[in-house]
Amino acid sequence: MAWKIQHKSWVRIAVFALLVIAILGPWGYHHDAPPAEWCQPPLLLLENGSCVGRQSGAFFILVSIIGFPAGILQFLSGELVLSDLGHYSLFTLFFLGLFFLPFMSTLLLVRSGSNMRRRTFYVIAWGLAAALGLLVALSAEVFHPAHLWGIWLYILLAVGLLAVELLAARLENIPYREAYHDLDHPT
Repeated sequence: MAWKIQHKSWVRIAVFALLVIAILGPWGYHHDAPPAEWCQPPLLLLENGSCVGRQSGAFFILVSIIGFPAGILQFLSGELVLSDLGHYSLFTLFFLGLFFLPFMSTLLLVRSGSNMRRRTFYVIAWGLAAALGLLVALSAEVFHPAHLWGIWLYILLAVGLLAVELLAARLENIPYREAYHDLDHPT
């Protein structure tokens, strides 16, 4: 654990790089694939007879970013009602928060240095990332961790990073707030 304390920026950069890999990995399925008889790799034939392809987390970010303005335009033209616009808004906030909170908190700590407020934001952001990632993974229509390795890597990174951060404070046998305050101001 002392190694982690001395090299915390390098650990965070490594986690950040693995986070990028996880987001580029598969997070969900798309069903615009051929019938089951013609299902060939890289498409997957699921137990329910569906031939599906995989979509990356980056695809979900792109859909979130593009879908929200498109939803506003459809609402203004009368094609969508207010409740549908609300669904677009929640989808956008959910996925953008899922991806950008851990990114921003990690970049903030690595670039600007750490203080108690930034570290607290860091732990909260990764806690939310773990919870939201698990919600996405468990909502997949067919449960195949090997097929959707990107979301599971994301969840493992979030949970692992939380465990290391909180364990470091616990091992020093002082409250969380004081542990991070002492790390910021070494004697």
